[in-house]
Amino acid sequence: MGVASHLHIKLDEYDSRIRTFIPGYEDMLAAAAQPLAALDIPSPHIVDLGTGTGALAAACLRLRPGARITAVDADPEILELARQRLDGKTEAPSFVPGTFDTVAFPVCDAMVASLSLHHMRTADAKRALYRRCHDALSPGGLLVSADCCPASDPQLSSLQRTAWRDHLRLTYSDADAEAFFAAWADEDVYFSLDDELAMMRAAGLAADVIWRAGAMAVIAARR
Repeated sequence: MGVASHLHIKLDEYDSRIRTFIPGYEDMLAAAAQPLAALDIPSPHIVDLGTGTGALAAACLRLRPGARITAVDADPEILELARQRLDGKTEAPSFVPGTFDTVAFPVCDAMVASLSLHHMRTADAKRALYRRCHDALSPGGLLVSADCCPASDPQLSSLQRTAWRDHLRLTYSDADAEAFFAAWADEDVYFSLDDELAMMRAAGLAADVIWRAGAMAVIAARR
């Protein structure tokens, strides 16, 4: 399923609508790019997993303008939007169509992902992905994931979902908000923050939470 179908929007609406879907979206992107400042490399190679329209890749380039970008996405239409966004912002960016479990990851200095790794629907699949990320990263490289990572405590997780619903209700009706949650549940699996950290650490990555707002979190994990 393409991004537009999954989110029930038109593709050219993505950049505006994602802000109505995800609370703190701009702050989350900025937080996800920030760890790249810790890479002591003049021109790091950054692989963007599930690049979408290239918003996170663009944020990375604002922080590290000399970086090389490899953008991966399963949706060829949205990958074209990323190409248009990144054109002229970095030298020879690479755009790779494919899913995380089929694309061969290049050796790189950082791997970043925004609202994409939740498409790995089982813990086994996600563990395997993190092992592959570890193996692709150069020593000292970083994996940074920005995603929904709810609390392990059921009551706290429920409060986080209520806050997310309240954000949706700023733009949409109650019925629309519930319909969005139901549609996203068909494809998205959100592991708790504790589980995400444990899976990354089991893959040999030193993982830390660097940003948290409600159910959303940014994790930076060093090889």
